Amino acid sequence: MDRGAIATWSGTGTNAGTLTTDSGALINAPFSTTARFDLEAKPTATTPEELLAAAYAGCFTMTLGERLAAAGHPAHSLRTEARVQLVKPSGYWEIPSIRIHCSAVVPNIAEADFLAIAHAARIHGPIGHAMRADITMTVSLESMPGREWQLPLQRA
Repeated sequence: MDRGAIATWSGTGTNAGTLTTDSGALINAPFSTTARFDLEAKPTATTPEELLAAAYAGCFTMTLGERLAAAGHPAHSLRTEARVQLVKPSGYWEIPSIRIHCSAVVPNIAEADFLAIAHAARIHGPIGHAMRADITMTVSLESMPGREWQLPLQRA
């Protein structure tokens, strides 16, 4: 299975772009530096961090729901909020933490069982794994058709 998205960007003047996903859930969804850095502007665009939070919350919730059901404790409801922190401590932007809170209604489950299953969902969900995955990247310049470079992975 392979899922994807395309981002387009115009850095001249607008500092904005659009995101389109293979599924069509996002079609030319706007994202911008205003949305990312100007909290007072109340923009209608999204940000990479917001999408990361949505992906993590969705993945964790699905994984937790599946694991609870497999353990014989199907959830009546799960509500997960993920918060991605973006900071600029020393000249460049980074994400030092993602905070997750899940509120669950799971009848007849012992606290220890729920905590163990929630911990396993956090560790073993595909998005959690992606945070630790090797990333390969190729780049090209449209002014040089046919040329493409693969960039090595360099972990900080």
